[in-house]
Amino acid sequence: VLSGEKEEGAGVTMGAGKEKGDGNNAGAEESVTGEEYSAWALREVDEAPMALFASVDVLDLSPRGVAVFNSALEGYDRKVDAIEERLARLLRGKLAACQDAEDMFRVFARFNPLLTRSRVRAAVKEFQLQLMNTVGQAVQKLQSKFTHKYESSSASCIATIRGIPPFSGKILWAKQMERQVHALMKRMSDVLGKEWGQQLEGRQLRRSCDELLSKLDSRAYFRSWVSEWESELSSNTASKLNSYPIIVVRQNSGGSSGGVLVAKANFDQKHEYLFREIRYLKWLGYERDIPRTIALVSEEAIVRYPHAMALKTALSSYAAARDLITPELEPLVAKELRAIKDSIAEAFDVSSDGAKVTSKRRIRWDSKDISGWVAALNELVSRFEERVEILLRACDNIDIAIEALGTVAYDRQKFCDAVENVQKVVDELSLAGYSDLASWGDRVNRKMGAVLAKRLEEALHAWSETFQPVEADSSCEKDSKKKGKTAPVRAPK
Repeated sequence: VLSGEKEEGAGVTMGAGKEKGDGNNAGAEESVTGEEYSAWALREVDEAPMALFASVDVLDLSPRGVAVFNSALEGYDRKVDAIEERLARLLRGKLAACQDAEDMFRVFARFNPLLTRSRVRAAVKEFQLQLMNTVGQAVQKLQSKFTHKYESSSASCIATIRGIPPFSGKILWAKQMERQVHALMKRMSDVLGKEWGQQLEGRQLRRSCDELLSKLDSRAYFRSWVSEWESELSSNTASKLNSYPIIVVRQNSGGSSGGVLVAKANFDQKHEYLFREIRYLKWLGYERDIPRTIALVSEEAIVRYPHAMALKTALSSYAAARDLITPELEPLVAKELRAIKDSIAEAFDVSSDGAKVTSKRRIRWDSKDISGWVAALNELVSRFEERVEILLRACDNIDIAIEALGTVAYDRQKFCDAVENVQKVVDELSLAGYSDLASWGDRVNRKMGAVLAKRLEEALHAWSETFQPVEADSSCEKDSKKKGKTAPVRAPK
């Protein structure tokens, strides 16, 4: 069951109180002796014709013979009426002893053949109306569920979590509701008889069930899905881009009007849903109804799917790592960027600088070495991510060391330690083989020079303020002359 809920058709519950007065005692008595009475009733029905008509001469057409025959018929009818009366009381007692609607449905299913007798129908009329009301409420709930559509139901969310594609989930949802409606109709047949739809009580309910079943036609859903895909394939048949594993699209970012060019895997998500839809449709019994063209597209999507997922992962990881690289750091990873661009360019018959090449291999979806190319691209991207992570960590360490130059005390050893920390990070990057490290080192030197120049400027300003003449009040001069002391000299920080 998709939604994990109990089906209404199989789980309708309703409080059914026991009858007051003698109904409880009669139901208890009949429940105890019900099996024995059933055997007795069957025996009586079988033996009644032999007992009443054994002494009747059916060939005697005289007035006396006709009177004897009519008397035997009346005796047979009285005996059958007595049996029906006791069966009606037995059935009513069992229904009154039921705790809920489930028990009542089971009783009606067992005694369903007796509902053809008018005496029995009259005895259980109130219980039939009670169960009809319960089934009617269940049908209304199903109609309300159908009105709210599959896309907004809890079954759609659960199907998505379980990996069931949208259309197959909708068919499963419709089939589930269809089973529930048929279960409700079967219960109405048990309660009212096989011709319950023609009876006055069940006519409206049968009409509601038939209308709901006509709307839950899974074949109609399947035909609409096939027509959508056929129109989709007919519009994309002539496109030459289908053979390229990677395409470049323009993606709008922020307030820019033109946007930026972004490489993406040339694999539509619809194709991913397609082969999953066909797999579920085959399980649902639509294998022979699926057109061959759609099946071929599905088989092609199954082959491309692993490579497409690997490409999507590689390109998204590359884009995320590329956004972390500033223009100042880009020369340090230029070699890795060049390798990735050259690998991607193999899918376009062009080099990374835009010139068309014919000597290198051409990568298409149907190429034999596409798996090796995808694996190589993923390896290059992983290497690029690793190099970017090391570089960003090194930049953070250098920023911390340069910031320390602006705060350490005026001590030669402390200045040397801060500069050595910067040099240590630069040496690690040099050993790691980062390209164009010299130009980046010059920028780091300029940052350090700016910090040291600022510290020197602050120190000179402090010394100059210390030795400027200070104007003092007369009272301060007198006090200083008396004490024979001068104002203290302020040392730089």
